[in-house]
This record gives sequence, C-alpha cells and structure tokens, in this order.
Amino acid sequence: MSNGGAASQTDFISSEVDAERYRPARSRALARGLVVIAVIVVIAVAVPAVMIRFEKADLVTETERRLEILSRGRAEVIETWLDGMTRPADRVVESELFRLFATEMDLSGGDISDLATGGEGVPEGSEVPAGLGVPLAAQLPFMEQVLSDFSRNADFLAGYLVNRDGIAYVTSAGAETIDPEQQAIAKTVFDSGRLTFGPVRASPAGLVMDFYAPILPAQSESGTGKAVGVLLLTTPVAEMLGEILAPPPLAEPGERLKLVQRSGGKTFEIAPGAAPPLRAIDDLEVTEAGRLIPFAERASIGAPGAVYSVGSAVGGPPWWVVQEIDVAAAQKKISGFVTAATIVAVLVVVTVIAAFGAFWWRLSNEHSSALAEQFRRLAARIEAQKKLLDSINNSISEYIGLKSRDGTYRYLNPAFARAIGREVEDAIGLDDAAIFGRGTADRLEASDRRALESGAPVTINEEVYLGSRLHHLQISKVPYQDETGEISGIVSVTRDVTELVEEQKKRERAIQQMVAALVRAVELRDPYLAGHSRRLAGFSVAVAQRLELGAEEIATVEIAANLSQIGKLAVAREILTKPERLSEPEIAQMQQHIDHAVAILRDIDFELPVLETITQMHERLDGGGYPAGLSGERIRLTARILGACDVFCARVAPRSYRSGISPVAALDILEQNGHRYDPAVIAALREVAGSVTGEKLIAGLAAG
Repeated sequence: MSNGGAASQTDFISSEVDAERYRPARSRALARGLVVIAVIVVIAVAVPAVMIRFEKADLVTETERRLEILSRGRAEVIETWLDGMTRPADRVVESELFRLFATEMDLSGGDISDLATGGEGVPEGSEVPAGLGVPLAAQLPFMEQVLSDFSRNADFLAGYLVNRDGIAYVTSAGAETIDPEQQAIAKTVFDSGRLTFGPVRASPAGLVMDFYAPILPAQSESGTGKAVGVLLLTTPVAEMLGEILAPPPLAEPGERLKLVQRSGGKTFEIAPGAAPPLRAIDDLEVTEAGRLIPFAERASIGAPGAVYSVGSAVGGPPWWVVQEIDVAAAQKKISGFVTAATIVAVLVVVTVIAAFGAFWWRLSNEHSSALAEQFRRLAARIEAQKKLLDSINNSISEYIGLKSRDGTYRYLNPAFARAIGREVEDAIGLDDAAIFGRGTADRLEASDRRALESGAPVTINEEVYLGSRLHHLQISKVPYQDETGEISGIVSVTRDVTELVEEQKKRERAIQQMVAALVRAVELRDPYLAGHSRRLAGFSVAVAQRLELGAEEIATVEIAANLSQIGKLAVAREILTKPERLSEPEIAQMQQHIDHAVAILRDIDFELPVLETITQMHERLDGGGYPAGLSGERIRLTARILGACDVFCARVAPRSYRSGISPVAALDILEQNGHRYDPAVIAALREVAGSVTGEKLIAGLAAG
C-alpha cells in the first residue's frame, strides 16, 4: 500500500494543531498526560504479549497434532513389518512334524541327558514315546537339519526348540547357547501361549531381535491347547530399522525420529548404524507398554537442547516411536510475528512518549508562534512514525481488511491486495461480490452478519479461488468500533492454510490406501472373500441411496462395508477356508471376528459411526444375532443395511463348503426371514438388484 493510500484510509493523527486548545494549568496537563502515557504503554505492551501468547499456543497445538500423526504412522509401519517378519515361523509351529516332536519331548519330561546319550539308561524292552516310530534321540539330527535349513532359507541367524525348563534341545547349525534372559522369556510363553518379542540387542552380527512362538500339541486345533514347546528365532533388524527410521522427504528442519525400547527396567534408544547402536536414556519417562508417551516439551533423545516430542507405542515388543522437533525450530515459524509485534509495541510507546514530551515542551513555551511551529514538527514526526508502522503492517503475510457495515472495503493491506490480484487503491470501495464472486460473497456475508449480531469474534474456514487456484482460507472476523463505541464495520484477518489442508488430504489418502491393503490381506487369507467387501459396499451404498439417507450415513455405510471383514485377519485360516460347514465351537470362533475388528479399528477416528455399524451388522431384528443380541430399532439403520446386503452377497457367491445361488433366490430367503431383516431394506435391495447398478455388480461376481 502506498503512503498516500495509507493516509486516505486512516486518519489517526491530524497534522494541524490548534495551540489555543492546550492552555490549561501545567500541573493538570502534566498529570493527565502521565496517566495517558501509562495507559497507552500498558496497552502497547499487553496487546502484543497476548497476541504472541495465543500464536505460540496455536503453534504448540499444531505441532502436537503433526508429531502424533507422524509417530503413529511410523509405528504402524513397524507393526506391519514385525507381522511380516514373524509369518515364516508359522511354517514351523503349524507343522505337524514339529508339533509331534515337541509333544513327544514334552511327554518325555524333557530329559535332555537321555537324548544326549542316545537313549542310554532306558531299560531294555521299555518303550520310548515316539509317534514317528523312531526314538527321540535318533530324531534329533534330522530335526536339527530341518531347523537349520528353515533358518537359513528364511534368513534367520539362529533357531531353537525350547522346553519348559528353558533348555534348547534342538538348535540350528552354528547357533550360540541361549542365555538366561532368553530362557526366562521362553518360559513365560508356555504360560501365556502368545507370540512374544524379546528386546533388541547388539551382537557380532549387528542388531538382532528374538521372537518366541508357542508350539501347540500335535493334532490340536489352532489357537487351542497348552504349548508343548517354544520356537525361538533370532533375526537381524539393523538394516530394516535403519530404513524405517530414515527421515521422510517432507521432514521439517529440526525434526527427528527415534525408536525407544524398554528392557530390564531401563530405557534404550535403538539407533541402527550408530556406535553404540543401543544407548541408555535416563531422562525420558516411559509409560507402561502399549501406552502413548504424551506430548510435552522435554530434553532431546541423543541430542542437545529442548524439543517438543510425543511417542506412539508399537504393538508387540516394548517399543515406542518418538517423533521430536527442536523447540527453537518449531518456534521459528512465529519469529517474524514476534519481531513485528515487538517493534510495533516499542514504536507506539516511543511515539507516545515523544508526542507527550513535545507537547509538554510546547506548553512551557510562552511564545504562541513557536508553540505552533513545534506542534507542526511533532505532527510531521508522528506522521513519519505512522508511515513506518504502515510499512511494518504491509510486510505481514496474513490478509487484513476493514469493511464497513454496508460490506465495502475501507482498508486492505498489500498482502490482501496481492492475493486478489488488484492494487490497494483499486480494491478500496469494492465488496466481496466484486472481489470473490457472488457465491463466495453470500457465504462471507453470513459470517459477517453473525459477527455483527453477536459482537464477538467469528472464525470460519472457506474455499476460495485466487488467481485460478483453489485456496483454503481460515478467516477470523471481529466487529470494529469507532470513536463513539458504535460498531461501524468488521476487521478480518485471513490466513492461507492451503498447504496444511493439502497435507491432511495426503494423509487421508494414505489411510485409505492402508485400508485397501488390509482388505486385500483379508481376501488373500480367504479366496472366497475376494471382491466381497467391494461388492458389499456397492450394494449397501446403492440401497442407502434408494432409502434417501443423508451424505454422512451413506459415507458410513461405504466405509463400514469396506472394513466389515477386517476382523477375519485374526481368525484361523483353517476355519476361514474349511470345506465343510463349521462346528458350533468353530462358529463361535468365527463370530469373534467382530471383537477383532473392534480391536483393530477402535483407535481410528472416522468422525462417523463406522465402528458401531460394523459391530451391529450381524445383529437381527428378533434379537437372534451377535455379538450383543440387539433387536428392533436398537440396531442402527446403517447396520441393518449392511446386515441384509452382507447375507445377500454371501449367498449369491460360492463358498468353500457350498456353491452360490441366484440373486432372486437369495432375495426370497431374505423376505422369508422378514422377522430378522428390515423389510424396507429388503425391498430397496430387490429394486437395486433389478437395476443397472445391481446387474453390473452381479455381472462382476460372474466375471470373478
């Protein structure tokens, strides 16, 4: 904004002074002047201090949200890697050969001394338990060879079969003797029956980690029975952890990613490639396993200085992914704002003091012409200071504008003018319709009206095209009062948050891709579920639209349908792909997929009742469903839609124990069970099945 433009928009100080107005008693003038100076100094200091405080609070909130998203995302990557790393162990723990051998060893009491002597000490004519028809001692070389081949082919450094006493009775070639800590962890797996991770440790081969998988009795159902042995595998982790912990391309200056481990009552940083790779940490308070390390300002891990940091727990081992950023680097974003606010405050105080000093000096001069001359000089100085303040205001990147009550702009700062592609002088007198267009102007007018009616600040988020490009703007509006205290207009401060919004959209797309990957993982476990989630989503969305549901309910149905089978990741493969009908215990295990889905999805904030819909989709109107036995209107409409469409899609598609039926027959079955399924949903589903959309979905089933 030019200096002339600034003078035409605001008239803070007059350049003409009437000396006859300043002839009260000197003592009264001095007292009043000092009071005015004190008030202005307090205001000039307090207002910038409050603004800086609010700006810092916003910065801390934004930093916390960013660090939590980054740490949680990297923790999920590590969990996915750990899951993939442990999957090869299934070939051993689910092998009937190893299960039978471990069962025989457990029944024999795990007497390793007898095995070492080749069975000496066994009375002649007695029988040694050997389901393979071969004494256990004779089986050892073969089992060691199999375990060695498996460890080598799966890139494990060592493999062990461990008994209840923590003794390894089968080891892979070249494996070292297990230490007391490994023995203690192996013993706990016999009690828990769960896959357990040991701490990362340094070895001559670099950073390695052990994991312990329970071996169940021979011919027992998967997931049932007490463990009869433990498979201990040692794997190198330095290279993969180094890749996972590498700084992302979009990392901000001062940001660092750390991996923290709790072991033996102490906290360590896992730093692949560093010397040493495991560093003890004394000043980080780690919560119990599985809990978030809360956001706070604390000392950096392995680096000097204070940081903002937050830690997300990794499922499985006692690890936390800590995302941190230097406090100085984070606050650098508002350093310009702090400097500008401080300069403005100092200049205001200096200007007021200088003005009062000149005023008081002038009162002391008895010569009227000299008094007038001094005031003219004072006015010129104040005008120069005002121009300096204007130049500082013009350097602020936020868009600042002042509108009168009729909606026309009386003031715009240069940043605002540049954003709309106009000169400041050309924009004065225009309204929002002339600048942004009628549609945007109507939305902005509504927020103007709320600010004027309430007399309080109003903040909105708006999408506006500036220079043929869509911008996401955060606009704060405050009523402006004139000298009489009347509200004469609105001051608006606009911040361009386009980059932040686009980054959020990128994260949302990443989450959608992750969900799609999880859906594919379910379909890979059960080939008969291939395409089921997408087909279910297609029919459910079409039924919801036919029932004229709102946009949020339709979005809920679509997301819930795509994630409806996610819980089956935790269901045993034998049950998912069993070629016969399931037994009652197997049905009970299958129905637990709802609980598994809740465990997987409960920490994701969909901002929609997606989890409730998935939980209730298997409830029935007559109360005969699961898991809670809900009935009637207690079941969400979105869940009733998913429930009917899920049965329809399942019946028309083949399964491992039966072939599919025709869509008409499936609809007839649903109508015959009107006491279990919503009749309105069934009627809408029949219309959809007979429509072009339904025919395409059914044709896709035939093509698959």
